[in-house]
Amino acid sequence: MKTFFRALAGCAAFAALFALIVLLANTYLIQTDTITALTLREMQAREDIELAFVGSSVVRDHFNVQLITEKTGLTAFNVTVPCASMPANIALTKELYRTNSPQWVVLVVEPYTFQTPREDTEAEYKLMPFLSDWKNRLEYYLRLCDEDGYYLDRLFIFREFGVKSLRDIAKTVGLRHWPEETYALLQPSMDPTVSYQGSGFLRHTTDERADDLVRKSVFREYTGYYYELFDKSKAELLEYKALCESHGSNLLILLSPNLAAHALAEPGFLEYGESLMRFCRDNGIACFNFLFARPEFMPSLDGYYFDLYHMVGEGADILSDAFCRFFRLYTSGEDVTSLFYENSAAYLESIDEITNAWVTQYDSSCAWNLAWDQDEAAVTAAAQTQDVFMADCNRGTLVTPEYRFVRVEPDGSETILQDYSTETLYLCAPGELDGQTLRLYARPQGQEDAQPDWFELTVGETSCATPGALAHSSSS
Repeated sequence: MKTFFRALAGCAAFAALFALIVLLANTYLIQTDTITALTLREMQAREDIELAFVGSSVVRDHFNVQLITEKTGLTAFNVTVPCASMPANIALTKELYRTNSPQWVVLVVEPYTFQTPREDTEAEYKLMPFLSDWKNRLEYYLRLCDEDGYYLDRLFIFREFGVKSLRDIAKTVGLRHWPEETYALLQPSMDPTVSYQGSGFLRHTTDERADDLVRKSVFREYTGYYYELFDKSKAELLEYKALCESHGSNLLILLSPNLAAHALAEPGFLEYGESLMRFCRDNGIACFNFLFARPEFMPSLDGYYFDLYHMVGEGADILSDAFCRFFRLYTSGEDVTSLFYENSAAYLESIDEITNAWVTQYDSSCAWNLAWDQDEAAVTAAAQTQDVFMADCNRGTLVTPEYRFVRVEPDGSETILQDYSTETLYLCAPGELDGQTLRLYARPQGQEDAQPDWFELTVGETSCATPGALAHSSSS
């Protein structure tokens, strides 16, 4: 019997030692996201947060809390980690409540938040080491693993997100224990176009814009599916509501504005938002869609995006100012519904432009690329004897596009193959354009003076346009 208990004690000691080693490795032998570390360490040292914005990098980059504090009179803070979805939002908010009692919690979400109940491992890798309560850590870990079953991957963070040099260890240790001093040392070697402004706000000052990315990658898919919130997402939203209520906070959910091209191109983008709005309405949760903001309330922010998901500081200022005007009206009991389009149909009708266009060469393996107004049987028949090139674009529902097909010559000049018309197809003899550059121009009918959108295809390199904006990935 003594031998048994001695063996049991030895196993317990080994398990405890193993757990300690894993804990230390997951704390110090991992890479650390600088801005996440600064944000969470600052939040944990604060007790004065009155207005908390919770969410992914769209919170970090798009809500100028200094401006919001000034205009609302409430001390604002961005509680954020890249790629956060509902599991991380819940864990973040529990951490917030350990030292703060905000009057308002603004949960900022996107349609991407609800494309899947599974959360990207990047969010966990950046957040988990900074959760100070073991119970919150365990609940967050089990919630994640219950969905994807990645028990070992999510437990051993240092395996996937481990340090690669002694410099990484020094950075991790410094950001955990001396965050401000470490940031001052790191800043000279960091991207000069970004700066941490404090209170969880990261300001971007780059001259880069997303126009080229939109033109090259945001193509529309035609799936025909209906998109509804997952049951798990609904349960987590109700859990989040109860969490805020139990701490005496007023909850407000905002759907973040986004590039219009996403709303026009991505399957489910608008449907997930509509589903969220219905769910919140049925469950007594205040929810507003800032993508549907009317231009007299907030102008289009498309020109401020430096990538497909994030804006420069000027865009953040405009959004933050609009939020403050909305918030003052809302908290004073005013009707704010007139600030937004009523639904997706009204929003789509309001878009009087073409955001981007593309041309693809038809082949049977990518028949899904046919636009709604293209007859598959007719296109397939034409493709038996000719090369078929198909034009399409992202546009408002009331916009009728006109297309021009041109061949770009070696000296850069253009030869018009088919001038502006509503015809979406260009047909030519088989192989006639192989190896050449086909350029498409698109403009709204009736707007002959409008700057046309354009797209180039090197014929023979690829036949199917591959949607490039459908995965949020680590953009958050």
